[in-house]
Amino acid sequence: MVDLPTASHRLRRIFLRHRRLIAATLAAGAVLAALQVAAPAPPPRAPIVVTARDLTSGTVLRAGDVQVVHAPPGLAPSGAVASAAAVLGETVAGPMRAGEPLTDRSLVGAALIAGYPERLVATPVRIDDSDVVALLRVGGRIDVYASTGDDQAAAEDVISDAPVVALPRLEDDSGSEGALVVLAVTPAEAARLAQASASAQLSVTLRG
Repeated sequence: MVDLPTASHRLRRIFLRHRRLIAATLAAGAVLAALQVAAPAPPPRAPIVVTARDLTSGTVLRAGDVQVVHAPPGLAPSGAVASAAAVLGETVAGPMRAGEPLTDRSLVGAALIAGYPERLVATPVRIDDSDVVALLRVGGRIDVYASTGDDQAAAEDVISDAPVVALPRLEDDSGSEGALVVLAVTPAEAARLAQASASAQLSVTLRG
């Protein structure tokens, strides 16, 4: 049995032999503890709804179309949607890539004409030639004409220089002719479009 003085002497010899390693280990531990105390808390992260897959214009959002991610608040775009439940059943105003954040302007609704003069309203109109509508882009401007199909009658200029704010392709459009275009127009222009579409076929020309 080793007596206490002998054990103490051995421990002292071990300490002296490895004192540099022990000192370095203690110093590293002290530095690590100080860094953990001084390190700032991670910044808060805000929920953002993004698309879970590529979406075409006019897609009616379902649960599998969106997902919630968390990002620093500074990275969230203006008008970003925070709740997936809030957008289910809404219609996408334009094509979107997977992972793209959803905002109020991504959806068909009043926000589409935010930034336009207050007197304008968003009005959907069905254009007879869907191939021409496929050439349109959100933000472009068009002229709308009405034709009765009479070869002797000239097409009537219904509205001019109207901005395109959405190009919805709705799920129940398969049995309909033409394609929908949402324009920002005055109430008077909206009335003219409604009247013309009730009795004539509408066509458009693209502005440069």
